[in-house]
Amino acid sequence: MKSVVRGTVCGVALMAALTGCGGGGDADAGAAVGVVGIGGGGEKGKKKSGTLSVPQLWSALPTNEALGDVWVGDDLAVIDGERARQACAEETGTACNGVVAAGHKEAAVRGDASSDRAEFTLFSFDSQQAASAAVKGLAAKMASREPAPQPTKLAAGADETEAFTNGRNRTDVVMRVGNVVAYVLASVSEDNGSALRMATLQVDLIKKAA
Repeated sequence: MKSVVRGTVCGVALMAALTGCGGGGDADAGAAVGVVGIGGGGEKGKKKSGTLSVPQLWSALPTNEALGDVWVGDDLAVIDGERARQACAEETGTACNGVVAAGHKEAAVRGDASSDRAEFTLFSFDSQQAASAAVKGLAAKMASREPAPQPTKLAAGADETEAFTNGRNRTDVVMRVGNVVAYVLASVSEDNGSALRMATLQVDLIKKAA
């Protein structure tokens, strides 16, 4: 399987937490402390409306099948507690008080010749106010990068959306859906609407998991 290059602090932090607890990938993730595998929990432990629990956050991450035949992913993690708060704080530049869980998924286009990749990062909070603060912090970090990205319009059905592009092949989308913050990175060689499709898919999955 093609290895996915990790491009965000959250991706590194979440995967470090997963492997540090003994997880070795999707198949045995449920054995790790603070990490729940696919199918592990359903509605059990569901938080108040708008907040996704650990099992729900896992189900809100895109599968390879949902992304499409050309995409393959080998990194998937969901963590909770202090590790989730620390990962959120590093990614958003905010305190992330009230974060319940954090999740991350990475994927790349099949074939060694392609550098196209995508990342999906989720943070579930106990209130919309906390989630909104994290969105603003993450968007501010995106806007302050060098070279400065260009703000762009992107409507994926979220409650709040901030999107940025480098004008060539990368789009970063920061969204709030209820109490969940979603960060979608689409780095593709051609501007074919991938960022909008991925952001819309992520919003739909969050709403279905709630």
